[in-house]
Amino acid sequence: MQDRSPLDGLLEVCDQLRNLQDLASRGARLPEESLHKTRQQVESLGELVFPQLPGIQQTPEADSLCSQSLLILALLFHGKISESSEAYSGIQLCGLLMRADFSRSTTLDLLGPTGPLRSEGWVQCEATIRGLDPLDSYFRPSSKALNLFWLKKELLAADDGTPSAFEDSDSASPEIPQPFSDEGEYLWEIGDWRHICMQRAGALFETDLIAEEPSPRLAELRETAHAKWVHLRRRLAVTPGGRDFGLERLAASHKLGPDHILIIAHMFFAEILDVELYLTPGECLRLVSGHRDDLLQKRPLLSAQGRLRREGLVVVDGEESAKMLAVPLCLADWVVERVLAGVGRSLKWNQQELEEFLRGDGER
Repeated sequence: MQDRSPLDGLLEVCDQLRNLQDLASRGARLPEESLHKTRQQVESLGELVFPQLPGIQQTPEADSLCSQSLLILALLFHGKISESSEAYSGIQLCGLLMRADFSRSTTLDLLGPTGPLRSEGWVQCEATIRGLDPLDSYFRPSSKALNLFWLKKELLAADDGTPSAFEDSDSASPEIPQPFSDEGEYLWEIGDWRHICMQRAGALFETDLIAEEPSPRLAELRETAHAKWVHLRRRLAVTPGGRDFGLERLAASHKLGPDHILIIAHMFFAEILDVELYLTPGECLRLVSGHRDDLLQKRPLLSAQGRLRREGLVVVDGEESAKMLAVPLCLADWVVERVLAGVGRSLKWNQQELEEFLRGDGER
């Protein structure tokens, strides 16, 4: 395409690395041709792509960053603009960089507390309480890292002082995250996030996705759902023992991303609160879709080869059907037990809060 820019090429490489990593995580054999082609493209980034990006050209500090560091920042940028990942763990970044033929030890050095990415403010790190840093830490790009790939002035419709879309959320009047008082409060916050995502799904499907413009409230609900997830993760990061919560341990042991967690949360609360044991795959697919294209791209989440069904977290009702979206799904009993493992008898539901939650009072 004649309109293809260096940034388009960089994002395509990020797409390919994520596709390769997804195949590897599912135990599939990586196509040698795709792997070789992607690694060749990665090698060319330092000469043909990075020097052509205006943000890198106009940021003298970027001169000290190696190609591996720039690729890490590019992957974080790619995740943010695609809304496919709110944050990457160190484990995920090591896997992605390994597909690009970079050593895991070097990646860990770059992500470590004294590495250039953290010490020079290129990333925001959400370190874990008991996990191994940086493997179990979560990373987001800072505003100056995002501006390497998309300059702040390019994000403004006019020079009117409007804050950049990539401005750090803690740059003005930061809200200090408070730790969860217990695992029950954490689960309620997960339930609140799920409720917002249900509203987002409702807004997405208010109009004809092919012929009409999206609902005006969809963009706001997408942002609200994203902000809720970010706030939840920040609270968890400062909660002593938070990574030992049942759902968190489940997510860590099965390498679950936000979409997986949302599906599990949806099924969990449907069973606990609504006594709906089975949900259709189509309903779950709608829940994790913030854009219409997600209906096409996120279908593998609910397939028999997807992580949730392949590892037995989600089971089907009756025999398998040739039609993927035709078989009702439910959480395996052991998953419900794992999610509630740290709550047990100590969890005391407040009846008024329960009724308000079910009515949707306090919706954002």
